[in-house]
Amino acid sequence: MALKRGYYFLMGGAAVFIVGIVLTVVYALPIARQIQAETSMLQDTAIEPGKSATVSLQVTNTTKPLSVVVSSDNSDVRLNAVLIDPAGNTGLNSTFTENLATGAEPTVAGPYNLTITNVDDSPTSVNVVFGHIPGVGRESVDTDIFGGVIAGVGVIIAGIMVMIVGVVIVVIDRRK
Repeated sequence: MALKRGYYFLMGGAAVFIVGIVLTVVYALPIARQIQAETSMLQDTAIEPGKSATVSLQVTNTTKPLSVVVSSDNSDVRLNAVLIDPAGNTGLNSTFTENLATGAEPTVAGPYNLTITNVDDSPTSVNVVFGHIPGVGRESVDTDIFGGVIAGVGVIIAGIMVMIVGVVIVVIDRRK
């Protein structure tokens, strides 16, 4: 007995889905490795009033800008971010609430320290990404680096759509 046409759609859709997963993984792994090697992070770090949290990064390449992204769980709490370079100079000093996304130019190789201080009366938790983020340049963001990942996700979606068509055809064919 030969397979009905709906099952061919299901098998084809599954194959396209698997190809999409492989594409996504192949293109996402180098980006993930670069993020892991060139950034430091704090996740859900509690900061009490008047206290600080520090994240350090060893900078070896001064041609790439440093990105600083801070997100606070409490949007009413004032925070201060201070970036100190290896020579002791302040590269960033910014007071903000809720979120901060900015950059800094490294001038010398060595350890850079980013200190987030809670300057308010209420506690909060922060998430911090500090370092060289792939695709972020001095004046722009290069989205081409994510092209393979986006293509892989598109292929995954196409595979799901083909499988849905296959299910619909199988249901229609069973009614005959």
